Amino acid sequence: MKQIARMIFVGLMLVMIGAGSVAAQEDNAQRNKQIFLDMVAQYNAGNREAFYSLLTDPFMMNQGDPVLAPMSPDGVRGYDGALAAAMPDIQMNPAVVIAQRDWLAGHITWTGTFTEPFSFAPFGPDPLPPNNQAITWTEMWFLRLNADGLVDEAWVISDPAILFGQVGAFPPREGARTGTPIEGAAGYQTLSADELAASFTSGMEARNLASFAELIGLEPGSDTTGFHADPYVAWGFGGAYSVTAAQAAEEAAFPAMLAMAMPDMTTTQTVTVAEGDWAATLLTLSGTFSEDIEFFGMPLTATGETITWQFGAIDRFDADGKIVEEWIEGDATPLLMGLGIIPAMGS
Repeated sequence: MKQIARMIFVGLMLVMIGAGSVAAQEDNAQRNKQIFLDMVAQYNAGNREAFYSLLTDPFMMNQGDPVLAPMSPDGVRGYDGALAAAMPDIQMNPAVVIAQRDWLAGHITWTGTFTEPFSFAPFGPDPLPPNNQAITWTEMWFLRLNADGLVDEAWVISDPAILFGQVGAFPPREGARTGTPIEGAAGYQTLSADELAASFTSGMEARNLASFAELIGLEPGSDTTGFHADPYVAWGFGGAYSVTAAQAAEEAAFPAMLAMAMPDMTTTQTVTVAEGDWAATLLTLSGTFSEDIEFFGMPLTATGETITWQFGAIDRFDADGKIVEEWIEGDATPLLMGLGIIPAMGS
């Protein structure tokens, strides 16, 4: 009898310890989100060091590549300092931030006015002259915070040509999304404060991540319209767009063409983060360009080379498990160069 009582006691203790562990993880997730939001507020108030001091020394970062490499906070300080010097009114504006366990994902819109010379060594010894224009660019961040609340791993996903085209370092290039532009509030902006708060506490993390995995596991070019509301809100450069099922179906031609050029193409979820109705994933795509194809009327000759590129997605799901709004961020330059659609850097 005493043995049975002891076993029941031990079982209850294990359950309590497990529950406490889960609670601690969730506490860390909310702690990490608040640390990040506090840093953003301080950065926007002019305290740039709040950003740099959030990073371990060194920390791991993708630095525009599909792999991580050691990075010093001083490297970030140099790049960001050059931007802030050129745009003294620079601001980072997170549209959405979600956290789960040690990971945080967010979509950031940067703004500033290019009123001072931009000096950054990779662009040469001469500073780029200011054009006094408003500059806007977007990034998606996947950050892992350690037990001390410091970032030890960072994936920053963006199309740098959007920023550098506006400051004159690259030829101008504009981002775009399929769909019809939406005037006024869209997506999460139309939710009441209570509805928005509830979207982070619905407890649908597992369902939404499973939906992501199912969507990503489809053959390239498959019909994915059943995963989205009709229409859904797609956030792109310049604002929000309403995308119908028919418009989404038209986009399937692009991945289908890639699969023809790279029959061994794979898609890996490098990072996933989910909170309530929200889910985010960092995708790494890789394939061997082994087949000649007609790419929308353009003949492309196979090179036998492996092409690897990345993009990130943040989605909000409705009660039925449909995606109702979506952010996509990535740089297609490695893909386009690998296929020979645009010339390689320096050529």
